[in-house]
Amino acid sequence: MNGEVWLNAFLALFAIVNPLGNMALFAEFTEELDSRSRFRIFNIAAGTGVLTLLVMSLAGSWIMTTIFQIGIDEFRIAGGVILTVLAVRYIVFPPPKQTVQHHTADSILQMGVVPMAVPLLVGPGSIVTGILVLDRDGVMVSVTATVAVFAVCWVLLQVSPLINRFLGTVGRLIIGRILWIFIGAIGVSFLTNGIKAVFSLV
Repeated sequence: MNGEVWLNAFLALFAIVNPLGNMALFAEFTEELDSRSRFRIFNIAAGTGVLTLLVMSLAGSWIMTTIFQIGIDEFRIAGGVILTVLAVRYIVFPPPKQTVQHHTADSILQMGVVPMAVPLLVGPGSIVTGILVLDRDGVMVSVTATVAVFAVCWVLLQVSPLINRFLGTVGRLIIGRILWIFIGAIGVSFLTNGIKAVFSLV
């Protein structure tokens, strides 16, 4: 396994999963929970996220060719457009701050699946990136990079209250914007590679 290829896959997946960008919201969801409940909900979020992304990445190619009858190059172009548009949207027109409702401990634990794992960690952009990384780098790189990304996510979620206090609002905004710039660059790369393949360009 090529280390540079693996690192590239890891960084692409980490940028689009974007746990740092969601950290403030996750901290708000769990601020009234005790440490044991917070540990459980973060376990659920990370576990659901990694399983969802692995299944969608591994099954995505089969779904494309069997059900929709499209090739990976066409999907690469579409995925590149989606990632680029998402990046521009979040950089230029960031979404408004979401309000967090007060819930019981049981209802908050259910948020470990929705919305914390899906769609905040594993959304359309993550699924597109997972499928394209698997096609480009192979199953071993894709699976190990995905597991590593969510292992890091799990650690970051556990220490999210401390990181939020350390970074502050400005720090989180800067990191979030930088990650979206990388996502835009990844989208452009997928788009140009797909166009080259479809039109047989060198």
